[in-house]
Amino acid sequence: MARAASVTKLLSAVRDPSVHELLLSSDTTWANARCPYCGHEHALVVAAQTDGNYEQAPNLTTWFRCVACKAGFVAQDGVIQPAPIPLRTPDGMPTDEVAVWDEVRACLGIGASTAVVMLCRKLLLHIAVTHGLAGTNSRGHAPGFAECVQHLQDEGVVTSRMKAWVDRIKEIGNDANHTLVPITKEQAFDVATFMEQLLILAYELDARMLAASPGIEGADNSEELDEQ
Repeated sequence: MARAASVTKLLSAVRDPSVHELLLSSDTTWANARCPYCGHEHALVVAAQTDGNYEQAPNLTTWFRCVACKAGFVAQDGVIQPAPIPLRTPDGMPTDEVAVWDEVRACLGIGASTAVVMLCRKLLLHIAVTHGLAGTNSRGHAPGFAECVQHLQDEGVVTSRMKAWVDRIKEIGNDANHTLVPITKEQAFDVATFMEQLLILAYELDARMLAASPGIEGADNSEELDEQ
């Protein structure tokens, strides 16, 4: 867990032990605290407070403001709230996929491991449909997991080297849905990390190529004009 700031430095700013608010000095107004919104590592310490028990480890509450995105957040005994959101959102994702992926990341940040795995399975369905798979079959049902995987393989989104990880999502998802065995944080993080890489392959690489293509096309056109 990220430490909000140096307790020793903050406590050195106390002028009166009867006052529970810490009087911040120039040495204690900045801290290495990861912003849960943008991931920046430095923040302004707006205020800090303890329960007055300075001889031992105090219950330290610190209020921060991120110097990058200006968002505010709080740390209670070094535990930052809201929980930092891990991983990132790849470029080029459709709106619906972004909504599901944001939910995956939020669940990952608060330790909702089972929800992470189940949402990643749902996200795989979104990716398959975006890449041409029909959203419903003749009976009006959504395609199954195996059908989604096969379609993504046919489309070249999932390669043979990635297939083992896709199968891993299925296995862990089945455990989450059909057994009493809890999903660990490590399993959830592994599944989400793979899903991030899949999203990069499915959307971000194409988005970057598309962004670069006008310049490339412009160069080709200019060469054709020169030849004429």
